[in-house]
Order: sequence, then structure tokens, then C-alpha cells
Amino acid sequence: MLLSDLQILERLVRDDPECIFVSPLIDPVLQLGPSSLDVRIGSEIKTPRVIGSTCIDLTASGEEIERQISQYFETRRVSPEEAFVLHPGEFALASTLEFIRLPRDIAARLEGRSSYGRLGIEVHSTAGFVDPGYDGNLTFELKNSGKLPVKLRPGLRVAQLCFFTVNDVQVPYNLRPQSKYGGLQGVGLSRIHLDMEVARARSVGQ
Repeated sequence: MLLSDLQILERLVRDDPECIFVSPLIDPVLQLGPSSLDVRIGSEIKTPRVIGSTCIDLTASGEEIERQISQYFETRRVSPEEAFVLHPGEFALASTLEFIRLPRDIAARLEGRSSYGRLGIEVHSTAGFVDPGYDGNLTFELKNSGKLPVKLRPGLRVAQLCFFTVNDVQVPYNLRPQSKYGGLQGVGLSRIHLDMEVARARSVGQ
């Protein structure tokens, strides 16, 4: 079931393990929609850079894959008074200003706001689902699909979260040994080197 504004608000103010934790919640009246909660973009931006590598080699060792991904991105911090420009076709990683924690009976979807979508700004490629039990900042996979550069600054409400009730989750995200992004603070790079099938492919190739 999709939570309504009243149900979201009730979960936000609850003082027990079944609450939805969102902090900072700067302006609840502005951010709360009929069935969603707007979230803001934070100050950390990671953008791909031109490097000498010909590919990200997912058949390499875990340490080498992690090194390649880290080398591929550069990080900058943007103050609330500054802006960063997302050029047409450009890809960047950012994160929610808000730290999110979901109880074991709530899942969420991260969706772009239509006002930004109509300018060509996409907030995620595939990573829009948030598992029950997740805690941390959420990472945006920003892309400008339009024809003009767009200036963005920290604090803009670029996306929204929709919340769903789920039943009988056996192991929430924060208790799964395979979970890779729990407790994330700021922008998270891909941790694909921790995926079992990537490790298995390496062992087969050796």
C-alpha cells in the first residue's frame, strides 16, 4: 500500500522503531506531498573524468576494480551559495541532503520531480528502490538529457520519496550480510567489486 501524506507524517513523528527517520527535515509543509516526501540534493558531487584506462575491468581483482572506480571519479563540494553545472549528456553522482532510515515494514521509491524532469534532469538510472531497513543518504545518478546546461545548487528539492508498506520481511537491509550501502554518508561509488558473481567470475578466469 502506498502511504498517504497523513500516514507519512504519522510515521515521521512516531517515537519507536517503526518510525520513518528523515533528517534534516527542513520544511515539512513544503516537502510533504499528497503521497510523497520531497528530498534535497546535498553538497557533494562526484563526476567521471577522462583517464587513461580503456575500461572498468570487472574481471580484475576486487581491489583493482575498487581502484579503477575511485580513479574514474573526482569529488567536489559545493556550498549552498554556489552552483554546479550539469551539461547535456553529462553524468554525475550526488546524494540526498537527508539521512534516511526505514523500518522493516516500509520500502520506498526515489523518483524525480516533474519540474526537473521537464528540463531533462534525471535523478536515477536504475537505483530508485530503497529496501526496508535501509539507513543512510541516498545516491542520485544525475543525468542531463536536455539540450542546455542546467545549474543546480545544494538544497534544491530535485526528487521525492514514495513509501510502501510491506509484510513479513525476513531479513531487512541493515541485517543482510550482502548489503553494501547501509549507513552511507554522502555519495556512494559503485561497490560492484563486492558482488558475489563478480568475485565468482574472477575465480573462474584464474
